[in-house]
Amino acid sequence: MKILRLTTLLDFGGQEKKYISFTEKPESLKYDYEFGAIGYGGNAERTLRERGFEVHVLNRKFSIKNLLNIWVVYRLIKKVKPDVVHTAAAEANFHGIIAAKLAGVKYIIGEEIGIPNHSSLAQKVFSVVYRSADKVICVSQSVKDHLVKTGEIPVEKGVVIYNPVSFLKGMNFGKDSNHDKFFNMVYVGRLEKVKNVDTLLRAFSQLENEQLRLTLVGDGRERENLEALVKELNLSDKVIFEGFQSNPGKYLSVADLYVLPSYSEGFGIAAVEAMFLKVPVLATQVGGVPEFINHGENSWLFDPYSMEDLVEKLEQILLLDEDKRKAIGVKGFEEVSERFTIEKYIENLENLYSEKS
Repeated sequence: MKILRLTTLLDFGGQEKKYISFTEKPESLKYDYEFGAIGYGGNAERTLRERGFEVHVLNRKFSIKNLLNIWVVYRLIKKVKPDVVHTAAAEANFHGIIAAKLAGVKYIIGEEIGIPNHSSLAQKVFSVVYRSADKVICVSQSVKDHLVKTGEIPVEKGVVIYNPVSFLKGMNFGKDSNHDKFFNMVYVGRLEKVKNVDTLLRAFSQLENEQLRLTLVGDGRERENLEALVKELNLSDKVIFEGFQSNPGKYLSVADLYVLPSYSEGFGIAAVEAMFLKVPVLATQVGGVPEFINHGENSWLFDPYSMEDLVEKLEQILLLDEDKRKAIGVKGFEEVSERFTIEKYIENLENLYSEKS
């Protein structure tokens, strides 16, 4: 069976990270896979090609309003001749599902990679688009509940399949490093408004502890604004911007705390990656995150709309002794180590693909 997995971009981000995890052991995949991006490629594209997969980067303007993309994707589908088309991310779902239906694909699967912030009009549009999909994968129960509530899918069409998480490789900084002299907080993710990193910086500025350091791993459209905010808050000697890193594990592995401040998270893959490394997590109490974090037991949750709550939780965590924090990290690892493995994801996904074979 041949599967075409189509998304919007193949550079870096949560969806791209999922493809990289999924193809980590190509020999464990039962079916034949090709990958496509309506927009541009990049890091994920290169990784997939290096692993021997056929990759199609269309380099189109990927706005949903660019309806010509439906024709371009239709031609790609006719060329690839897949048995299954599996789309993911808004633009790929819109153009890809319509194109797959027009091309007569036997089995069409859409995927919502987060909780969509759709207008009432967009909800109606996607409810029509999803009628042409046989199933819609939701990366958490929270995402499925949202889509059912907004009327975009009927309950029986939604399938919850949690994201796979690779075990990140850590890295020692060496005995000459001063890294272990500080309490190291780390954020890994895109620098975009929805990620709420500015609130994290403002909360961090209120903590009265000279031994604190915050490392931001990632890039995005908000980077310049965040760098300016760091200067405004006089945090230049405490906050480090590392940019995009293909192996964030080397930063997470020396973290005392991972912080995820997002306003919206369909799943929260970076938090799970930290928990795989036994790093305690303070994360936003939205989306799929509370499905694997039990507050105060295996990590902590806070309200992303309340800086006061974030400051209070950070202060409470800083008062804990190191053994207590490490115990929380171990419990986090125990929570995620069996639920979000690559093997479990492949099994769930390929079982879904085989439903119409």
